[in-house]
Amino acid sequence: MAADPDPYLTRSGEITDQCRALDQIIARAEADKAALLGERVDLLLDAVPPGSAGYEAAERSMFAEISAALHITRGAAARSLGIGWALQKRFPQTRAALEAGSISARHAAVIIAAAAAFDLADIDAHERFEGHVVPYAKAETPPRTEAFAKSVAAAVAPETVVERHRRARGDRRITVTDVDDGMSLFAILIPTPLAHAAYDRATAIAKQIKLTRAAEDCGAFHGPSAPQPGQELTDKENERLAGFESILEDLGESPTDDRTLDEIRADIATDLLLAARTDSLAEAGIDAIHATVQVTIAATTLIGSDDRPAEHDGHGPIHPDLARYLAGGAEHWERLFLDPTGMLTRTDSYAPTERMRRYLRARDRHCRFPGCRMPAHLCEIDHNHDHAKGGPTDLCNLCCLCAGHHSLKHPDHDVRWRWTAVQHPGGIVIWTSPDGRVYADTPPPRVQFV
Repeated sequence: MAADPDPYLTRSGEITDQCRALDQIIARAEADKAALLGERVDLLLDAVPPGSAGYEAAERSMFAEISAALHITRGAAARSLGIGWALQKRFPQTRAALEAGSISARHAAVIIAAAAAFDLADIDAHERFEGHVVPYAKAETPPRTEAFAKSVAAAVAPETVVERHRRARGDRRITVTDVDDGMSLFAILIPTPLAHAAYDRATAIAKQIKLTRAAEDCGAFHGPSAPQPGQELTDKENERLAGFESILEDLGESPTDDRTLDEIRADIATDLLLAARTDSLAEAGIDAIHATVQVTIAATTLIGSDDRPAEHDGHGPIHPDLARYLAGGAEHWERLFLDPTGMLTRTDSYAPTERMRRYLRARDRHCRFPGCRMPAHLCEIDHNHDHAKGGPTDLCNLCCLCAGHHSLKHPDHDVRWRWTAVQHPGGIVIWTSPDGRVYADTPPPRVQFV
């Protein structure tokens, strides 16, 4: 006789179903709204052709009209009108998916933005772009779709994208915005690989500081085996850090350095800018990159035979010159072997434990919980079938999970909030929620730059 359903899980499932149904209704309503906004743009274009006398005034009036009526800013009104018109005129597959409730308005916005450089008259480029991106968007979050769409756009129109990246590099700058409570936001606009490398290095230094302080607080001898400042901590060092912090917690003591990683990262960046010598600084810090930056570049582009964009894994295309420069200083290489769909099948290195980790990071690229974009090199390696229960240390049973999603599988959790993950052929990870719902996460395909 079947056990009575758990009321907690039953109601949880009902709420999930109702939210998904509402999302579909909202998406269809957004499609209707976009159609009306597109019609409003056509109304303007039919009455006052672009470039004619009075066009700018009529356009400003249209922006003001939508802004006032919908209680949004002028910029938001202009973006909404642009998206509405583009959906009707340039992106029929995206419009159809939105009308069907298969994607959200946010998905549609990132898809349109990724193809902003396309020639309006190039119907073939738009069709090829949508043919790849829309099916992907139906199964993924907007942020994952955005990164994939940028890479597809670079494959469809490589020369246009490379030229845009070249021009954009001239926009790098620093801005300061004052906020509340005596704080200010200090922002740096730089090429994406450099930004993520700088963030990873600040994180590595912050973790090393916490490890050293925690060891000192526990009276542990650190010695010459200490991690070098600015280098990413190994898995063993991360375990030691967790161990030291656990000891302090058991003793009921607080570490002398109780700053969060975010606080330490901010302090590190500030100290470097305020105290470092500037007489020997280069134009860019690319020569000093020691953090992990995973870049995929075609062999023909690497040797200079062509200028197709390279891909900063998980973030989108980058200028080939920057990728070639990074490749020149790389300590090791991993050749990737892809199938015709762009899925990773193997690398040069395969069997030893560290090489298996490299393979998994190359395959997964980010945490394998649906929707998560935590970079793979910051994730933990999980045995989908627990090793303690006989799960093999084999690639078909391993994947990258961030600490938060890894903890969902912890056997000590109550069954009402314990998730399970099973890996299927092709690296597809099937997650089952506590109430029995199934979610699939497929390794992200790599765009073939051909």
